[in-house]
Amino acid sequence: MGRYLTDSTGLSVGGHIPQMEHGVPHNEDGVGGMHLYMPWWLDNSKLDFPRGYHIELGGGRHAPNFGFMGGIQRFNGVGGYGPQLKEDYRRFYGATINLAGRGEMVPNEGSYCEIDPNVVDSYGIPVLRFHFKWTDHERLQARHMQNTFREIIHALGGTPLSRAPGPDTGYGLENGGRIIHEVGTTRMGADSKTSVVNQHCQAHDVKNLFIADGGPFVSNADKNVTWTILALSMRTAEHIAQQRNQGGV
Repeated sequence: MGRYLTDSTGLSVGGHIPQMEHGVPHNEDGVGGMHLYMPWWLDNSKLDFPRGYHIELGGGRHAPNFGFMGGIQRFNGVGGYGPQLKEDYRRFYGATINLAGRGEMVPNEGSYCEIDPNVVDSYGIPVLRFHFKWTDHERLQARHMQNTFREIIHALGGTPLSRAPGPDTGYGLENGGRIIHEVGTTRMGADSKTSVVNQHCQAHDVKNLFIADGGPFVSNADKNVTWTILALSMRTAEHIAQQRNQGGV
């Protein structure tokens, strides 16, 4: 119980693309929330890390919000005021892209949750205490993301909007939980000594307890976990209904 907590790896790199400057103003809001998607494309046997990641590409001229572009000085080098500032915003807005990576984490024994021995909530119930760490599997994957994204931006004639982080910061890898694709801690399996639930997400030790969320699977590919959770939940619900009709639960 509580072991092998995982989350998707993640980081992003933005770039300024001069060929996209002086775009024609138009409404590009669309339905919102969409992005282009590039699946994993390499052979891991030729790399220094297992598993892989996908790339989410973003950009465009959606309605600007507070702090958009991160400061005009990053583009014109000086900042500005008045008519020239307005002209610079018209010139540079929409001339950026963002490349975000989402990858697979290899489960490790250092990532888990447990009952906190000292902290309780407002009702006096002990809370969970989480432990999370990346290993070189994920850090080397993050380095590959950084190199790949910056290579793409340079190939487009652009300039990355940030310096490449080094090993001291995990190559820019987001903290565990930041990508909110957490799964694990209640492993599915046939053996009650090494797993928490059976193939129907039913707890081995408490027959009327079913865990219908991301807990039963302790490894997740570089994709969003929502559809897998929905599929397992539907499968579990059908099993509960069947067992209820047969008097099994």
